[in-house]
Amino acid sequence: MRPNARRPDALLADLCAQDGPLAREKAHYTRRPEQVELARAVQKTLSEKGVLLCDAPTGTGKSIGYISAAILRAAEVGERVVISTATISLQSQLLTEDIPPVRAATAALMGYPEEEGASYAVMKGRANFLCSQRHQDTLRTGSMLEGEVLANLDSWAATTSSGDREDLDFRLPVSTWLEVASDGEDCAPNSCPFREGCFYYAHRDRAQEADILVVNHALLLANVASYGNIFDTEGRHLIIDEAHRLEEIMAEAFGAKVSYPRVRYVMRQAKKKCENTHDDADRAQMAAEAFFEELRSSQQLGSEKKAPRSYRALEDSLRSVRNILASDPREEVNAMQGMVGRLRRDLLSFYSEPSEADDYAYAVMAGRSRDPTRKPYPELRSWLVDTAGAFRDEVLPLFEDGGVVLTSATLANAAGERRSFGYARRRLGLEESPTKPGRKVREHAGAEIFDYEGRVLIYVEEEMDTPTLSNAYDYAAACAQRTRQLVELANKSGGNDITEAKTGAKALVLLSTSRAVSVFREAFDPLQSMSVRFQGDDSPGRLLGWLRRSQSEDSVVLVGTRTFWEGTDVSGLDLVIIDRAPFAPPDDPVIKKLCEKAGAGWFREVTLPKAQVAMRQGTGRLMRRSDDRGVIALLDPRISSKGWGKSILDTLPPAPRTSSLLEVGSFFSRGEYRSQTSGDRYGNL
Repeated sequence: MRPNARRPDALLADLCAQDGPLAREKAHYTRRPEQVELARAVQKTLSEKGVLLCDAPTGTGKSIGYISAAILRAAEVGERVVISTATISLQSQLLTEDIPPVRAATAALMGYPEEEGASYAVMKGRANFLCSQRHQDTLRTGSMLEGEVLANLDSWAATTSSGDREDLDFRLPVSTWLEVASDGEDCAPNSCPFREGCFYYAHRDRAQEADILVVNHALLLANVASYGNIFDTEGRHLIIDEAHRLEEIMAEAFGAKVSYPRVRYVMRQAKKKCENTHDDADRAQMAAEAFFEELRSSQQLGSEKKAPRSYRALEDSLRSVRNILASDPREEVNAMQGMVGRLRRDLLSFYSEPSEADDYAYAVMAGRSRDPTRKPYPELRSWLVDTAGAFRDEVLPLFEDGGVVLTSATLANAAGERRSFGYARRRLGLEESPTKPGRKVREHAGAEIFDYEGRVLIYVEEEMDTPTLSNAYDYAAACAQRTRQLVELANKSGGNDITEAKTGAKALVLLSTSRAVSVFREAFDPLQSMSVRFQGDDSPGRLLGWLRRSQSEDSVVLVGTRTFWEGTDVSGLDLVIIDRAPFAPPDDPVIKKLCEKAGAGWFREVTLPKAQVAMRQGTGRLMRRSDDRGVIALLDPRISSKGWGKSILDTLPPAPRTSSLLEVGSFFSRGEYRSQTSGDRYGNL
């Protein structure tokens, strides 16, 4: 901590000045008033130890904003911050591009050496690290690790300094890695001969000392479930980026999954630890094979009477294995009973009579298999539905001594001045002030950055037939035909800037289902000057790389589903085409349960708000830089004819709208749209 006589807001202003220290440390930095306002809102929240809901439109530079506030807080008063993200790409951006220059700039501003600046680190889940005890158990008992794989692992284990799976120098399947990875349910630190040199604990202990600790949402919630036993939260602030994903990840994190691979994995670990479990563990595995095979046709839940015939044999075998482990005096064996007991409790939960207050959704879901010759077993899944209670009563109390910031480009519903945080407040238990007295909940709706009125046109379809279950094929085929027309019109523009040499159009087509992608593949009739790729042709990352790099006279079209709906950052797009209003499938177990709980207001309280947030994400793929320019095309004619259509349109950026293909063509051919805008005021954002 280095006290400074200047006020915190003055320090922030100096840090972010156009010719200030941050401009000297970060390449291409340009001061943005919206970014500074966001930073001030975060700064105030950390100081007051309140809660902030922050909607920061694309281009704001929200990560630099909240990092500036966090590092200044660490520098001024020595307070530490946890930053949680949903995606690996954002985590990497924070650690390599955003935190280092802000740290260096703050040190320069405060007048001390950079190496004495705020420290930062990423904390990973323990499954990322080699467990030396498990590795030795595998060497001793054999298992699925044999031959060259085992030799490679032995060599790596003997030389690695981190034990981090990311540092493996050979390919190792996930299922194989899990045999030797650290697992909290199979850990007896007090009696472990490898505790002193444990890779996971060494990583955890180093990371916990950092002023700025970066985690992902899954690890944040695992820490909540373990009552703060993974990393210390006392006195720390919490900043949750990509907060629009939190509800979904909470639902899954506090739910359960019972699958055949899980039973097989747990029984293998039990057999490694204790020879006395072999017979019962083998019986459990045989019972699991029968149970999951019967589950294909016996899918009723909620009562033991409805369970597959082999359910009782599986449950009895798991109980026997747990009892054997519990009676063993050795800590490393006794600790395993928790893993087996939790599996058994999760299994029982699917066949227990639900109460009226049950806040979980339950379902039998299709499983996955890496072996294309084998049909995977189904699996049991449950999700927490009441995320409000979990966030208010479990997450917030762990950070009661600090401020909590939730931010995203799409945290609010609708866009511009129509934005509302009502849905986020309801789903996170923030409709009223949190349980801690005096803790205020504030909102910050940042201003739009881009010149949507000058650089974007929104096309709303009116002529196509309304999509229904019975015409799904014909509707997808019609979308393919309309997409070809739109790409042809965009191709006439001569590129993304009237001064550039002619290049073909770039289009991202976002479809509602995988079936729609298949129909689109059949029905789309591209011109010779069009290059088209579909989801499934290659990995998502390589497909996006292809779209980014394409610079030719041919138009390029990428067709996919929700995989590309968010987190897709491709500048220079001319078209983003969406086939349907993004309502969640009515048979989705979580949506179904939420709608049941909402009663008559299910559409207004559940379905519509989720669709609004999803639409903001999808349409947000177009404008990624200030010099981008193009058309957002909504091909669902219900948006212009149904009463809920206005609520969907309210989510869109403040840009002109049309239902005329002639006007779309005119938009692409009028180069003066580019030269008459103020879109270049911030350069590349």
